[in-house]
Amino acid sequence: MSTVLAFSPPLPPSLRLAQAIGIMTSAFLSGGVLAVSYGFVPSMAQAPNTLLVREWKTTYNRGAAASPALAIVSTFSFAYLSYNLVFTLNQHKAEVYALAALVTGSIVPYTLIFMKGINAQLNRKVQESKHLDRSDEFNEKEAKKGELSQDLLNRWATWNFGRGLLPFAGACLGVYASFYMTS
Repeated sequence: MSTVLAFSPPLPPSLRLAQAIGIMTSAFLSGGVLAVSYGFVPSMAQAPNTLLVREWKTTYNRGAAASPALAIVSTFSFAYLSYNLVFTLNQHKAEVYALAALVTGSIVPYTLIFMKGINAQLNRKVQESKHLDRSDEFNEKEAKKGELSQDLLNRWATWNFGRGLLPFAGACLGVYASFYMTS
């Protein structure tokens, strides 16, 4: 059985644009976040601990510079769609877009609640590595289990992967509302 896309009366260009922007930015954000956890972190793990934490910091800074803007654009695009459809025959679509906005925007509190501590621990490791050469290793012999650079990085990657699933869910909801729901 094949899937048939649901088409409702055409939306104005501003709403079509909001659909495209919301879906694309949330999917792009998700892809970037998930790629770091799944692709980049395992390769970082091969580096000496001094270089490992410095590479994490560079990656973190790039993500911190781009991710909030993408989350805001996507969240507001979905919220704009919801607001414009809430009092029409597209009430159910409006609710799904509202959920997409909520899920995508929840990447910010997720980061602050679940990742603030691990980010602080990794930042302390970065500060410890400042006076060392890239190939030198700092002493982690006295570090407790779970506080080694490698352990922290793995824990961060796991939390970051969960963080990347939020905008992915938002993109999926946006696609569903845009292409598979009838009014």
